[in-house]
Amino acid sequence: MKFEFRLERLKDLKKILEDNARIELGKKSKQRQLVEDEINQISNKIDTFSTEFIKEVKDTISITKLSNMIEYKNYLNEQLSHLHSVLQEKLQEEEIARQNYLKAKNEKDILQKLKDKRFDDFKIQEKRTDIKELDEIARLSHHPGEENYE
Repeated sequence: MKFEFRLERLKDLKKILEDNARIELGKKSKQRQLVEDEINQISNKIDTFSTEFIKEVKDTISITKLSNMIEYKNYLNEQLSHLHSVLQEKLQEEEIARQNYLKAKNEKDILQKLKDKRFDDFKIQEKRTDIKELDEIARLSHHPGEENYE
């Protein structure tokens, strides 16, 4: 007799859902990492610009250049602020994707454990059946005139 797990298709579907959730989590992590990289780039630009700004202010500088530099610094700060809010969104999306992955993995693992338990039960039942058949053969070979009336 062959072992058949009736929920095999469901288990396979849960495996596919888990794989999809893992891929989605990877995408969300990559998106978050890209935003973090952008934040680092903008922060480096701000640091570089601040050093340059201090050098320029020490020398005589025109009002136009000074106002342009201030506008640029404000622009960089706005970009940085915007990227921080985008980062928070990406962190939330990543956490949701992580929760979805863990849920899908848990559902698949539960079905796998159920399959393993049912397979173990199947093997035990098979052994019992084999032992019963061997006992019957042994009984009939020792008492050839008796028939089984069970």
